[in-house]
Amino acid sequence: MISKFRKLQDTWFAKIILILTGLSFVSLFGVAGYMGSVGKNRPVIKVDSFELLQGDAIAQLDNEVQMAKKLFGDTFEVSDTIRLNMLQNLVEKNLNDMIIRNISKKNGISISDDLVRQVIYSQSEFRGADGKFDINRMRQILALSGTNEAKYINSVKLDVARQNVIQTPVENMNVPDVMLKYLAKIYNQKRIFKYITLDIKNLPIDRQVSEDEIQQYYQDFNVNFMAPETRDISFFYLSNNDISKQTQISDEDAEIYYQENASQFETPETRQLAQMVFDDEAKAQEALKDVKSGQDFYSVAQTKANQDKATTDLGFVAQDMMLELLAKPVFSASAGSVVGPIKTDMGWHIVKVITVKAGAKTDKAKALAQIKENLKKEKMYDEAYELASQIEDKIGAGTDFSDIAQSLKTKIHTVKNLDENGQATLSDAQLRAIATAPDFIDMAFSYNEGEISQVIELDDGIALLKVDHIYDTHPKDIAEVRPEIVKMWEDNERTAIAQEITNDVLHDLENGDGIDEIAARFKLQVKTTSPLSRKQSFAGLTDLEMNDLFLEKAGSAKIFNNKGIELIAVTDKIINPTTPVQSDDELVRQAKLEISQEYANRLLSDFSSDYDVRVKYRLLGLAD
Repeated sequence: MISKFRKLQDTWFAKIILILTGLSFVSLFGVAGYMGSVGKNRPVIKVDSFELLQGDAIAQLDNEVQMAKKLFGDTFEVSDTIRLNMLQNLVEKNLNDMIIRNISKKNGISISDDLVRQVIYSQSEFRGADGKFDINRMRQILALSGTNEAKYINSVKLDVARQNVIQTPVENMNVPDVMLKYLAKIYNQKRIFKYITLDIKNLPIDRQVSEDEIQQYYQDFNVNFMAPETRDISFFYLSNNDISKQTQISDEDAEIYYQENASQFETPETRQLAQMVFDDEAKAQEALKDVKSGQDFYSVAQTKANQDKATTDLGFVAQDMMLELLAKPVFSASAGSVVGPIKTDMGWHIVKVITVKAGAKTDKAKALAQIKENLKKEKMYDEAYELASQIEDKIGAGTDFSDIAQSLKTKIHTVKNLDENGQATLSDAQLRAIATAPDFIDMAFSYNEGEISQVIELDDGIALLKVDHIYDTHPKDIAEVRPEIVKMWEDNERTAIAQEITNDVLHDLENGDGIDEIAARFKLQVKTTSPLSRKQSFAGLTDLEMNDLFLEKAGSAKIFNNKGIELIAVTDKIINPTTPVQSDDELVRQAKLEISQEYANRLLSDFSSDYDVRVKYRLLGLAD
């Protein structure tokens, strides 16, 4: 909430509110961070009797990081900036939660278990194929989101309390007509901009880097010019095919498996169904009458059963997925039929069979062939595990690396100068995928020189390696990195030139010179936009950057940098609507939303002043 409040203050609407009301906004909470010595799992956030321990804060942050990696993939890099933003958001959330808990405690607000159940049962994502609450589905979703039932129930109670003490009192705040007229005028304003751009990477440099500068860069940025640690590795590899050459599955074994698992080779009939459920038979009969009269099933479900389309549509369902009382009549009906009302413990059901997808059975010969292949793979994995155990035993007994390879009748390969990024010289290029696999590299850099690794399980086999030699990290020769130094110097030189030009342009603009005159002085091209609304853009500016421009007065300059392009824009002309403008529904909705949110923030801020709020920023890593 605090982060939303801060973002709100940057919007054009919030700045208009400041103009109209003359309010002076301060931070949402008067939180005084203070320094403290590091202790063992000490409280880092405290609001009266509620507190968050350092260990819990770390656990919350770790959970946020893991969720981010699930969302964006394991290769997603959580930078220091991203981690800091996550931590700041967690601090704000915990502060909000603790204040809501204190408000509830002070005012005797208690959330009943029945209300919590109603809220949870109403969540569409927790419903099963029959449209009813499914506790197993809920547990799966909670597990995927990194939480559990107890934490989720507590969060529901907190949300209900927040809704009652903060959101409900400020919902649908009225926006004064005078403000709407003013906002409509501002929102429909158009502007013409003049701008110049500097392509930093293509700025000319009027001199060459000197030898002294190259030497100085080499010393100052030596960490950029270090050769990484590399290793020479010997290894052998046994593919799954190598391991399973002797593996055979008999026809008898395949037949036994087929007889015991015949259902695996049959696809049952499924039906696309829609369902509405009622508390009593009379309502169900009334809905059935409407459907039989030709009314749309989904429309009847919405008006009579208060179900949306997502709740009504069950998708394709197999017979064994349905309640027993419903399964037989529904799967006996033809496509297009409506079945019901049928009473179960859940209520009175009316089900429509939309389409029928016939079942299928795999040809037995194909099934047996597949069974043999699967059993062979299973046996191969068992043999690979047994082989790995035998190799581990030999390593433990001190058997030489070459003797182990010889006993397995496999060839030893070599990797020269392997680094942790997978760069290397290989004796056999076909083995590059093996020698640069993450697990292989991890093992290669986990052992000392002369040591043999554990058996490495790869996607298509197993491998064993020995560290032959380790080359420690060391500075690269200056001749080797000269091109990098020259490029670094040129990039810095162009950035400095761009900064100097930008400073001079801004200085001249502040002194009253026009952008055309300044551009001619610096031999820069001036571009002029057509009249633009705040919803439009130019030169790749974002919506937020366009809003920033629309907050500036005529003649004021703004600087933006996008992928190495420096842009200086000036509002050349402001075009206000010549006729009265009516506020549209979207503007009214947005104005009500932001005013309601502003009042919610102010209300929470007033509540917070009743409590002792403390944050130990140093223990959280948010202060030096």
